[in-house]
Amino acid sequence: MKAIIFDLGNVLIPYDHPRTVAAVAALCGCDVKRVDDLFHTISHEFGTGQLEASDLCAQVLTKCNAPPQITCDEFYDAYCAGMGRSDAPLAYAAELQGRSGVTVGVISNTNAVHVAWLDEHVPELAALDLVMMSNEVELLKPDPEIFRLALSLLEVTPAQALFVDDQQVNVDAAAALGIHALLHRSWDETRPAIEAWLAE
Repeated sequence: MKAIIFDLGNVLIPYDHPRTVAAVAALCGCDVKRVDDLFHTISHEFGTGQLEASDLCAQVLTKCNAPPQITCDEFYDAYCAGMGRSDAPLAYAAELQGRSGVTVGVISNTNAVHVAWLDEHVPELAALDLVMMSNEVELLKPDPEIFRLALSLLEVTPAQALFVDDQQVNVDAAAALGIHALLHRSWDETRPAIEAWLAE
């Protein structure tokens, strides 16, 4: 058995963080830098599930002095402005999942609001053998424990796994555990590299 473990944002789906920040800033009538700083401050708590979505909404609206009529549903919509679909990578992941001797997983540093969006807009993820969201397992990449948990759940050794991520720090963390690791720059490079590894 060989396991291919993908990052999600900017690998299997596009994610534009500045667009999210800009949308929230516009909704709240707040400075873009202030919103980005707020997001940075709460990123670890929100990404590990220690902060509820409603609490994030309340914090941002309060600290931005947002108009009182803004609802959390409106905030969540703005918070997902940078999310998107990319059909070809998702179809490729599903095709890999269907191959004999191959298991496919996802590890994503994410949060409850984005997970809700993914559940609605990216149903393909449900067909993969493992979808590990940081807020649900209370671990963030590049913590080695999140990779060890993925390997355990997929029932493979590090040598049997290939991890694909667009962040060098995460690739390095996986490689340090003996996992084959690939920095994603474009699918023109990544897909042939995956196929070459599977052929070894």
